[in-house]
Amino acid sequence: MEKRKNFFLAILAAGYFSCAFGDHVFKIVSCDHYKEEKELRLRICSIRFSPLCASNNVTYSNSCVYCFANIALNGTLRIQHRGTCRKS
Repeated sequence: MEKRKNFFLAILAAGYFSCAFGDHVFKIVSCDHYKEEKELRLRICSIRFSPLCASNNVTYSNSCVYCFANIALNGTLRIQHRGTCRKS
């Protein structure tokens, strides 16, 4: 039983640290869902604030807002990092 507990704790820790320190994980955002006709017509995003800095040095409030901007710009945007963009 103790081995099983340690195994699950190790898995949880690995997942936590890969998310906490692995910024590269967040540089890929799938916008496929937002390309559906219904989504494009409605263009409704939540107010959840989880900022992303894109390659155009614009901070998008969350992945939904980023995706609609990226679709409008024909997929030319890329995520630079999580958080707000740094002033140049």
